[in-house]
Amino acid sequence: MQEDLELYQYLRSVSCCQICCLRFLNGRADDFLNVDEGLKKRNLTSNEEENPPKKLRENLCVACLGLFEPARLDALLEQVRNSSDFKAYDCQFFNSSISLPIVLHLRQLSLWLALLERFPARYDRNSPAPDVAVKDALKAMLNRKLEDVLGKPFSVHGVSVNVFFEYGGEEAELGVLKQVKPEVFVNRKANKHCRKEFITRNAFERHFTPTTVCWELFRKHVAVPPAVQDEGLKLEKISFSGPTVFLAGRYNKISRELSQTPWILDGKRKMENSVQEIMAKVVAPYFGVADQSLIFSSSGREDVDVRCLGEGRPFVLEIPYAFKDYLKESAAEEMEQAIDASKLISIKDLQMVERDELVHIKQGEEDKRKFYRALCVIDEPVTATTLAALNIAEPFTIEQWTPLRVLHRRPLLARPRTIYSVKAFASQANERVIVVDVVTQAGTYIKELVHGDFGRTKPSFTSIIGRAIDIHALDVMAIDLDWPKRLRRKE
Repeated sequence: MQEDLELYQYLRSVSCCQICCLRFLNGRADDFLNVDEGLKKRNLTSNEEENPPKKLRENLCVACLGLFEPARLDALLEQVRNSSDFKAYDCQFFNSSISLPIVLHLRQLSLWLALLERFPARYDRNSPAPDVAVKDALKAMLNRKLEDVLGKPFSVHGVSVNVFFEYGGEEAELGVLKQVKPEVFVNRKANKHCRKEFITRNAFERHFTPTTVCWELFRKHVAVPPAVQDEGLKLEKISFSGPTVFLAGRYNKISRELSQTPWILDGKRKMENSVQEIMAKVVAPYFGVADQSLIFSSSGREDVDVRCLGEGRPFVLEIPYAFKDYLKESAAEEMEQAIDASKLISIKDLQMVERDELVHIKQGEEDKRKFYRALCVIDEPVTATTLAALNIAEPFTIEQWTPLRVLHRRPLLARPRTIYSVKAFASQANERVIVVDVVTQAGTYIKELVHGDFGRTKPSFTSIIGRAIDIHALDVMAIDLDWPKRLRRKE
């Protein structure tokens, strides 16, 4: 196509490398990896003698500043392959992150304006950027090459290869922007919210576009097309960071002397251990991280003196910067057994999950139902009348003010809560004991539902039966959440 040929020849004449030419010709990863084929598909040629540009100059590319030079990319790949830091990760996948100097945005804008003037029928000010972004093109190439070099597939869930480039002339090239749009930089240093950089990437993209700059002023201070430079980009450093992985499962809390998370008050531990810490000490070593770095979440929580029985409470362990991105079945089984050996908690269904599954833990939290069994005591023998009063099949609503026992850490609020059903049974072992099964809306304070909290919960079991009743022990029997997937390893 003649238009593509003219564009290609112009870009080559102003010292754009062939990959950058393909960026302006809507190239894709395959084109960037095989330039000859990419040009042939467009009826162009990589042989400059067949379609010689008018002013061919073999200089450093004005668009990418040498970023796409084969020797530069090969050196980068070799550095990753031989890195002892990378070899420390036992990951099945890799990811990549690239940091490029902002000056490449300035050079793109300069070329953009040059193309608007040179090819007015092809481009206009309001059209999208005329090229595939430098970073996108590099990632497309780099990820393909890294897959071959590392023998691992690309995935956003893998170990991240972080590549940082720098440019020695950046400060000088960007400094002229003060003359192009001085209002962007007024009082920037005095603004505590501004970063130390001369200009951020977001600020450049917002204030410097073909529709927001004065072309005459831009041309006065910035070379259009960009000027050729002798020194190009340099590889500043390569670093590696492990992925964040998520482990989900269900736990049963057997002890009545165990908090869910570390209980520290005024700098002092109130309990020696917690559900979270028991899990973390077992799980963290497998992923090569410190136990304190794990983040624990669950579908609700129980008090220190409350057991969690039945199928257990769904939980998630978030593990940042992990050195593994997978969980072997045998390792999961060993973790479950080691945690069970604590005799304080037991876990099941341990498995890796994706980040987007975490919505199950918190989404619609107040709409979930919780199933409890309470061991209650009254001051005289249980009667049939008392049991009848506490067998309630129809849902009813209570109003609970923040309980006195948690008022020091929770705001004073009146909360309506639904009680879906109540079933009461007399105890054969003790004539003053009532076993109550209650199904409630999540967020209901069960202890206060029983004794009334000095009238702060209405109605309460106390007001329903017309006499004092207190709770001796409480168990969570079920959580209304069918997640994560049940694996049944222990059956």
